[in-house]
Amino acid sequence: MPARNARFVLSTLTVVLLAGACGDEVSPQPSDGPAVRTVVREPASTVLLDSPDPAELALTASQQIFERSPVAVVAGSGADLPDGAVRALHAAAAESLGAPALLVGGAVSDRGVSDELDRLGARVAVVVRPGADPGEADSASPEPLAAEAARAAGVEVVTLETPALLPGSDPGVEPLSEDEEQELRDRVDAALADGRPSPASSPAARLTEVLALTDPRPGQEAAIATLRAAGAVDHEVPGGDIAGAPEVIEHVDSVQALAVVGVGPTFGSAEEFAWRVAAAERGELLPTGTQQLLPARYVSVEGGRRDDPAAVVDAAAAAADTYAGLEGGPVVPTVVVQASAAAGHEGEDGDWVAEEPLAELEPLVDAARDAGQFVLLDVGAGMSTLREEVEPLEDLLARPGVGVMLHPEDRRSDGEQPPGQVSAAEVEDVVRYIEGVVTNHGLPPTMVVLHQTRPESVVDRDQLGRTAAGTEAVELVVAADRTGGLTTTEWVWGRVADGLPDGVHAGWAGPEPEYYRSVELVPTDPAPLLVTVS
Repeated sequence: MPARNARFVLSTLTVVLLAGACGDEVSPQPSDGPAVRTVVREPASTVLLDSPDPAELALTASQQIFERSPVAVVAGSGADLPDGAVRALHAAAAESLGAPALLVGGAVSDRGVSDELDRLGARVAVVVRPGADPGEADSASPEPLAAEAARAAGVEVVTLETPALLPGSDPGVEPLSEDEEQELRDRVDAALADGRPSPASSPAARLTEVLALTDPRPGQEAAIATLRAAGAVDHEVPGGDIAGAPEVIEHVDSVQALAVVGVGPTFGSAEEFAWRVAAAERGELLPTGTQQLLPARYVSVEGGRRDDPAAVVDAAAAAADTYAGLEGGPVVPTVVVQASAAAGHEGEDGDWVAEEPLAELEPLVDAARDAGQFVLLDVGAGMSTLREEVEPLEDLLARPGVGVMLHPEDRRSDGEQPPGQVSAAEVEDVVRYIEGVVTNHGLPPTMVVLHQTRPESVVDRDQLGRTAAGTEAVELVVAADRTGGLTTTEWVWGRVADGLPDGVHAGWAGPEPEYYRSVELVPTDPAPLLVTVS
């Protein structure tokens, strides 16, 4: 995988679209007054343009990418969102001229567009409007708000109308032919004929290594065209689901762009978008074939540091095959690695002492991951908090496809609270810690499993729903622990699964006697995300 030239702060570098020979030295452009050339700003490492309003989305794209531009392309929006022909022509004109595309309407008034034209130093606005219908006696129409905004900014207006479509004509033709593009550039040149350089004849020096991820929807054409006009290369992400699309992950990984811009409200928050991009750039998939844990069912077997890794991996694969009839996605072999002994303790000098080095766990962890299996590090709950028990395992958790399994009922009393229980706040703390490991290392989501034989072992368990809803990086599972035969197993399942908070998945451990274990015994209401068979 190629290395990424990462930037995590807004760069001050600008790329200048020069007029004349590329080798000419150009003095810095003043930040006010008419623009003499186009200046585009290199965006930060990840930028999300997420407004659902087309005009606001277009304005934000212009503000983020264009520092200066003598030309802008403007059309109407809002409740009067222009039809497809106008939107296509608007975008095509902006790309052809290497200029930002702006919309008047919706969340952006004509004054807002005028202010943006002033900031850009625009001297010409190409105003796109629908052409008259064939056969109309009077083709005249009131001046659109786009033209009013341009004139209010004191810029020259060049009008561009969509062609009138005759009956039987094809509405899907290219919005601008080569001849029409040249005619538009000539008209813009004429409007700019004041002795200053013309952007329409400038060489195509633009931003490089900027990737725009888009979930195209009607109204987003202007923002996407603005990015293309500046030199960004766009790639579609259906539904904004980067993690669920292996083709998108492969593309982001192979491109390793200097900056990635997301367009549209379906990519989640800015923080989630940055994390999803970082994970895609790392390029590693989970056993589901995507960077999502779901949909899938996980069937686990146990292994320890002294076990033969190959034998454990084979056992996990065989267990998954046995339960291949489970519904809800692919059945993923899962290895539960006994890791409590590796957690260690605090020594007399205050330094952490590992009772067993993590290196002893690595062969089994790596063997499972190499075989396309998921890994859960099994950690008990002693006198320390759950987070303190888990933190020494961070080197292993910083690998894709590794989660943790916790046992609240192992908690010993600290003299203040009774043994065998932890608080929901303590669970939330360890989930937030693991969430940080996932996002900081650019990992796909992982899993935190809580084993219970009784719901009271997590005090205020109903609060776990809030914990689960607060993160996309961790799937929280409450697993009914195995305690014996079939009847006892069913009783424990009923207690633990009843009243499970929304957003928290169920896990089920089959009865201890092997002859009881079969796919027909796995509960279906709720259907467990995790099935433990050994």
